[in-house]
Amino acid sequence: MIEKQTQKTRFRQLGTLSGLLCLILGALLLSACSGLGSTGNTPGSSSSNTINVTPTPGIGLALQNEGHAQLASFQQWINLMQQNGGDVTTYQQQYTSDQQALEQAKTDSAYSAALKTLQGHVSTIKIPALRQEIQFLQTKLQKDVSDWGNAHKYHDSYDGKTYSQNYEYDDKTGIGGPLWLGQALNTNKTLAEYQQTIEDLQMWIDSFQGFKTNFADKTSWDKVHKTDMDLLEQYGFMNERVVVVSLSEQALRAYDKGKLVKAFQVVTGQPSLPTPPGNWWIEGKKHPTVFKSSAPKNSPEWYPDTKINYAMEYHSNGYFFHDAWWRTQFGQGANFPHLDEGGTGFSRGGSHGCVNLSTEDSAWLYGFVSVFTQLMIY
Repeated sequence: MIEKQTQKTRFRQLGTLSGLLCLILGALLLSACSGLGSTGNTPGSSSSNTINVTPTPGIGLALQNEGHAQLASFQQWINLMQQNGGDVTTYQQQYTSDQQALEQAKTDSAYSAALKTLQGHVSTIKIPALRQEIQFLQTKLQKDVSDWGNAHKYHDSYDGKTYSQNYEYDDKTGIGGPLWLGQALNTNKTLAEYQQTIEDLQMWIDSFQGFKTNFADKTSWDKVHKTDMDLLEQYGFMNERVVVVSLSEQALRAYDKGKLVKAFQVVTGQPSLPTPPGNWWIEGKKHPTVFKSSAPKNSPEWYPDTKINYAMEYHSNGYFFHDAWWRTQFGQGANFPHLDEGGTGFSRGGSHGCVNLSTEDSAWLYGFVSVFTQLMIY
């Protein structure tokens, strides 16, 4: 059953500043407070750019400190772009020219003019550098997903088709496709939006690494998994309640302060409408409610108005944890086309993106979570 009810903007979960921006801010504050310069390796060489910090007579110390800080910031952005495979030739030439202009200035007005040019160059490089980082991370994720997916196929005897077992991550219907990453790439305009895309990509790379590791883990679905604990540690979730969903196992494990409390078998999104992996949180709870299809009646995604007993929204584009009373089969393989002899016609494939549970299990989960309870889907 498709569970999409609204199409509103995703509330930003992760912060909008990267470690890079924090580094740059630190460099700015350090330079402004101490007047000390900084050094950075010149891209493509083993030499270094040393910023001259000797006070220049006739130019205010505060103005010179700002110049040193802006040079340090410019070099950080150049380094970032180079690390991600970008061509920094033009930017490095600008850096050298700006550095020389500052060193040669003899008056406040001349220094200010050179500083204004430098500030313009710093402003100009930011978005291209972030785009380059996105391209680098996107290529890394897509290659990893493609290589692994080609080597791990699932042949479905029910419909005779073969599916990649990591379709939630691919560049077609998964998070690498037009609905998720593609939409962000087409709409990003501000530094914060580009940075959010970078953080999302890094989150999905981490999730996919967890997916691959856990796929090879033979631990029973209802026991503690090493991947769960590693991710809880990585994201600092060991001291709170967290719901973990393993896509490869079609299992949910509920943890409280690092201790496994309950485990359930689930059904996640079918290959054409996958459940989005990543770190989310519970945004709202409804008991009971009615799901109404946003698809036209002639669409294969349409469904009649359906009563849901326990609904927990985790993404504002209409993704929920909820009871699926029309199913009798849950667990590994139930996200692919299959025959559920005790279920209705809507039970013969995965969900439309939500995480389905039995009514009993959904009732327990409804009492366990609250708004802002963390979720990890991998």
